[in-house]
Amino acid sequence: MENVLQFLKFGKPLSGKPTQAMTTPNHWKRYCRELDVLHIDEIVTKLTGYNIRQIRKDGRKKSMLEVRQLFVLLAREHTTCSYPNLGMALNRDHSTIMQLDKRRRSAEVEMMLKAGHVLAEEIKERVFGPPVF
Repeated sequence: MENVLQFLKFGKPLSGKPTQAMTTPNHWKRYCRELDVLHIDEIVTKLTGYNIRQIRKDGRKKSMLEVRQLFVLLAREHTTCSYPNLGMALNRDHSTIMQLDKRRRSAEVEMMLKAGHVLAEEIKERVFGPPVF
């Protein structure tokens, strides 16, 4: 209890570590178990066979739209990337990414999305280790 009062009164960290070191982006990323866009690309490639290079190409075929939609849905769920950041990753405008996020999902996309969540959890275990609660 004294340590807590000391921290509140003097602003000194409880653990002796500087507060900034505990709030760096890498620390936060490990704490939240957040994936990168490259991890999402790995998941989408395993599920669909399309890599990021093919997804970034111009084209509006239904199959490619579904792959891009899957990428956006997984990225929104497992990363903290904004629409503009995802747009840069997919060579698209942020409004296009918003449309993909809000677009109605086909049964095939729903099925791949469920499998993608399972793969994302496996990657989180591999990268960050088991969850600590």
